[in-house]
Amino acid sequence: MKRISFISLGVAAAAMLATTGLSTTAKAQYYKGKTIEIIVGFSAGGTDLAARIIARRLSKYIPGNPSIVVKNMPGAGSLKAQNFIFERAKPNGLTIGFNPFQVLAQITGRKGVRFSYPKFTFIAGVKGPAFIVVARKDIAPGGLNRPSDIKKINKKMSYTGRNPLHAIDVVSTAAFDMLGMKHIYVPGFRGSASITTSLAQSETNITGAGSVHWLKHLTPRLVQKGQLVSLFQFGALQPDGSLKRDPAYPTVPLFEEFYAKAIGGKPSGELYEAYQFADKMQGTANFIVAGPPNMNQEAAKILRVAYKKAMNDPATIAEAKKAVLNPYLHIGFKRASKVMEDLANADPKIVNYWKARTAVQFGAKKHKAKKK
Repeated sequence: MKRISFISLGVAAAAMLATTGLSTTAKAQYYKGKTIEIIVGFSAGGTDLAARIIARRLSKYIPGNPSIVVKNMPGAGSLKAQNFIFERAKPNGLTIGFNPFQVLAQITGRKGVRFSYPKFTFIAGVKGPAFIVVARKDIAPGGLNRPSDIKKINKKMSYTGRNPLHAIDVVSTAAFDMLGMKHIYVPGFRGSASITTSLAQSETNITGAGSVHWLKHLTPRLVQKGQLVSLFQFGALQPDGSLKRDPAYPTVPLFEEFYAKAIGGKPSGELYEAYQFADKMQGTANFIVAGPPNMNQEAAKILRVAYKKAMNDPATIAEAKKAVLNPYLHIGFKRASKVMEDLANADPKIVNYWKARTAVQFGAKKHKAKKK
């Protein structure tokens, strides 16, 4: 396996931290009268909502109080937006990205992934609520009412996918395989609305979702009508590395709890080891805020401070709790560096497993939106 170098991230940050602090006047002049664009790789949905909630308080913590504009650039499960930031954004601190942290995109070296996380200018990590897995209730005779009912499924299962490297798809499809739930992976869906419509029309019947998708789209359109049920969640990663049920879904079992009731015992084997690696990495941060390589150091330092303050602002916390039941947690450079180190030292066996698995999924027939 080609070893991935993560040294540049640490060196750049160390140099930045060693830089003499700017005067208040100099800081104010840098962003005064300017506009910062935040590029989000999805249309309406969890990523977009998180970006906008935090952005609403961002300007007040940036000297000079620049205008903040959130722009959507959907495509390839956010890869289009991340490639854009990496390749085309100017390094002046006026264009940054707010997108899912796709660790497998980095370690598998997939064609089409032209960015490198360690070469991005890291600004902040953002941890949101855990992912949840859902299914149409009618895929089993009598409905899916308890974990053991998955053994009665008699319909072809089609998974509503984004792209094989998307965090939700990675852990959800792996969980289905461990449960023996054979399914067809259908990538290419661009946001919560299209996924919800596909499930409503029975075009597909299983998927993974974030809390915003669950609360704002799936619950009112399908759950409350008895058409869709939650199966399990992937839990909130604790500081000691353990998992607990996310407060956003207190009655929904963890994957391991669901497995014990549906299959018996505990999951194990190569797939479970690969799953645990991906789940742990993704569990650290749902989203990464980053600028292009070699971004202006003054701007990067200002934005790091501003994002931390904006995320801890009482108004941001209150809005997040109302929207997704939990506040967004700020992930700083030190913790992000540990994740990068773990990625760099990933077991080659696990890396090769994910390369082979995602290669098959990338070959799946993509969903095509119907023309209106």
